[in-house]
Amino acid sequence: SVLLQRFASAELWEAPRQVSTSFTETMVMKLYAHPDNYKTQKALIAAKYVGLEVECPKNAGAAATGKIPVLETPQGCIFSSTAIARYISRISRPVGLYGQNLIEGGMIDSWVEFCTHELEVPLCTWVLPVMGVFPEVPEATKCAKEDVKRAMTVLDNHLLHNTYMVGNTVTLADISVCCALVDAMKLVLDDGFRKPFGNLMRWFNLCISQPEFKSVLGEVKLLGGAAKGGAKEAAPKKEAAPKKDAAPKKEAAPKKEAAAKKEAAPKKDAKKDDKKDDKKKDDKKKDEAPKELTPEE
Repeated sequence: SVLLQRFASAELWEAPRQVSTSFTETMVMKLYAHPDNYKTQKALIAAKYVGLEVECPKNAGAAATGKIPVLETPQGCIFSSTAIARYISRISRPVGLYGQNLIEGGMIDSWVEFCTHELEVPLCTWVLPVMGVFPEVPEATKCAKEDVKRAMTVLDNHLLHNTYMVGNTVTLADISVCCALVDAMKLVLDDGFRKPFGNLMRWFNLCISQPEFKSVLGEVKLLGGAAKGGAKEAAPKKEAAPKKDAAPKKEAAPKKEAAAKKEAAPKKDAKKDDKKDDKKKDDKKKDEAPKELTPEE
């Protein structure tokens, strides 16, 4: 009787797995979203892991509120990118995208929330102006860079002793954080910025090398070194001040002084002539003055 009970319990346990496998193989769901958006890519990568076929219709309508992304299922619609990714991750328990137990599920939720609030917000502030979505605000970009650096430091310290974000396999936490970093790795995070985060870069390269990630993200080319154009353009400014033109100005000063001396010389000569004329006039006056008569005269 004990063996029969165990056999019955085993059949009941295996039945849901068979149903879930056939469910993912036969079901095709429609995801109304922008395929190139990193939030959509989270759901698409999760679908690759669980074996769910998802289509992204082009020029299709959205939900009743007019917002996307929306996942259309036979039982109803699910909106919000995080909710969609969580739903897809829970479809196949053996895959383990949402962990193997309750504690791992809680940890995954923690990192997904961390990614949303601590990483995605500053990354969007920094990356979207580079993509031309909206004008850049220098003060906001400066603060965003510091926030991104702090968030990446937390991730790097965590990955020092962990191969993946949670557990020993890829989970929704890895998918969420990796997708959030892809655009930044391509556009703004150069070699100098990435250098201090060796553990994070090891994990990131491991994720994007997985077939499920590659099928959605393609080849991810990291941004190279920082642009050096600004330093080269500064050189001509130093050469713009010609030192040779300053030399004639210094030489011109003595010429002016010499000319002034030459002009001053005739004035002095004129003064001397005036003094001589005055003496002659005085002598004439003395000669013309009446002489005193002697007693004889």
